[in-house]
Amino acid sequence: MSGLRYDRRMHRHDSLHWLTAAAVAALLVAGCDDTRPPFRDGGGTDAGDSGGDPFVDSGPRRDGGPIDPLCGTAAARYLYVVAADDAFLRFDPETNTLTPLGILSCPTSSSPFSMAVDRNATAWVLYQDGRIFHVSTADVSCTATSFAPNQAGFEVFGMGFVSDAPGSAEETLFVAGGSLLDITLGSASLGRVDSSLRLTSVGGLPGWPELTGTGAAELWGFFPDTSPPSVRMIDQGSGATTRTFPMSELGSGSGLGDRAWAFAFWGARFYVFYKGDFDTTTNVWRLDPADGSVIEVLHDTGYRIVGAGVSTCAPIELI
Repeated sequence: MSGLRYDRRMHRHDSLHWLTAAAVAALLVAGCDDTRPPFRDGGGTDAGDSGGDPFVDSGPRRDGGPIDPLCGTAAARYLYVVAADDAFLRFDPETNTLTPLGILSCPTSSSPFSMAVDRNATAWVLYQDGRIFHVSTADVSCTATSFAPNQAGFEVFGMGFVSDAPGSAEETLFVAGGSLLDITLGSASLGRVDSSLRLTSVGGLPGWPELTGTGAAELWGFFPDTSPPSVRMIDQGSGATTRTFPMSELGSGSGLGDRAWAFAFWGARFYVFYKGDFDTTTNVWRLDPADGSVIEVLHDTGYRIVGAGVSTCAPIELI
């Protein structure tokens, strides 16, 4: 957004045992089949080494085998982020570290705006020109999609996948956005994208959030422009917000400065990737909804993180 002070290109916008909603459902269903949710493209393997990997709990994973019958590959349980300079990274919530995976080379002269990750561990990266690319989390290769930009007035938007029901293998991509110029006004709308990549508006939102979804069929948003910034549960049918967790530790941005934000849920906690007006680069904050505590887990990452994505196969609890 050249010519404006707010440049969206600078935006984002104890061992652990895993329990996902899909895993619970798998225990209750005998002989689960390999039914695929609408957004799976039928491929994907885990290219990582399972040795010592905190995300891979048991069983052979080097061949990319599924964690359970309802999920894709082990890679679908990671949390991924993208930076304004096309850096693509994996974030480890157990160690609070970032691991660079590569540099995006999608065929566009635009910059990344936001990101979501589906159950097949494919990243959906939205660029400022309104185009969405599929990015392999294994080798960071890009594939164009048939998504038509600027549907229903959504020029740009944050996004996140949400399970259609607790433990369901089917999911829906929700988006929050509108006109690029409306970012500074804090005015966004909620929408949903169907399997044909058709976007439909749902309702208004009290700010311009980044979204994340869960395997428990919940939609949440991080709202940097409320006072103070907050994490809120969002009604998927109307855009109304219900539960609210304030994050006063982040301060309050003017809405006109050099800010960037991204957001993801993982293991019963929320992770906010936030660069405030006076921060040098993105800092990572963790919100625990169990007690409302907010702590900074990683300071000055060296990146302007503009998107975060986690699939609905990610753990919903730490036990």
